[in-house]
Amino acid sequence: MKLNDRKWRAFNVTDIFDHIQRGKRLKNADHIPGNWPYVSSSALNNGVADWIKPTENSRVFGESISLANSGSVGTAFYEPFDYVASDHITSFHLGNGSKYIYLFMAACLEKQKHNFSFNREVNEARLKRLRIMLPVNDKGQPDYDFMSDYEQELLEKKKNYYLKYVHSVLAKLEYVKIQPLSNLQWRTFRIDDLFESVTRPPARSKNKYDEGDIPFIASGASLNGSVKFCRPHENEVPDASNCITVSPVDGSSFYQSTEFLGRGGGGSSIIMLRSQRLNKYNGIFMARAINNTTSKYQYGHMATSDGIKRDRVLLPIDAQGQPDYDYMEQYVKNKMIQKYNHYLKYLNESVIGSNKL
Repeated sequence: MKLNDRKWRAFNVTDIFDHIQRGKRLKNADHIPGNWPYVSSSALNNGVADWIKPTENSRVFGESISLANSGSVGTAFYEPFDYVASDHITSFHLGNGSKYIYLFMAACLEKQKHNFSFNREVNEARLKRLRIMLPVNDKGQPDYDFMSDYEQELLEKKKNYYLKYVHSVLAKLEYVKIQPLSNLQWRTFRIDDLFESVTRPPARSKNKYDEGDIPFIASGASLNGSVKFCRPHENEVPDASNCITVSPVDGSSFYQSTEFLGRGGGGSSIIMLRSQRLNKYNGIFMARAINNTTSKYQYGHMATSDGIKRDRVLLPIDAQGQPDYDYMEQYVKNKMIQKYNHYLKYLNESVIGSNKL
């Protein structure tokens, strides 16, 4: 099924959704820990910012679409569960909605995010004027059957692609029983004794790059530090893979398995750690260990290359008192096998888009 062989038409959102309502302010200090997702204006994790217990003052919605009013303004998510909504999001409910139609509609809503910005947030007046493009049937009405069929086909393709990838990864890994972390001997090492190279990238800004397929690694604390996928400039050589990047802002550390464009040129430019002993598996272990040390850094006390070199990292050691790279590698391999098998079990036992948490 293709999108470009359909007729499309613009509709006011107020003519499509039977209930549109903003969430309600709930201060962080008033959050009571619980098992209800609290959806706010984050662009990650379906907008879920916390897990709380609803109160009398909470505004609760069921299956619907959440649209960020501010923050990551214009970001839309299909919420397949009951949730507590902050005042930073607006809920869109469809009377004839299914999970597949909701997923299609969420993508259509997010296509309109260019109408909003930090200084032009979503409000009631703008929502009344907001229009979205939808495929239409022979009568010029929203073609809900097409939307549903398209999403089902797309999700099935994604699922099959993922299954193929997971099975290819598992075929290369072997589970080996090893000692638990608590039974090991540990020792601290200076970072400059573990890595031959501690450097920063050349001056770069993500805003000067067009979209492409090379990750731009900055000082973010999620998504492996990636903030954008870019196309390198002509004759520009990306930073090599197989290194650990550290954010000087908060110490977030990630292993980079592919070539990337690292943010450089300022005080918050990332720091790159390279070693001949590093590989995909022990690199993941060491990145987590480094993060335990570098998490002390913050915006008012940022890391420097020289400071990072002097930092000490706690690692498991071998019989010679040196970092046990073999153990670290097998530990991560075992974890990957466990995780991938867990994902496969989930796919076999559930349906994508289920209303179950």
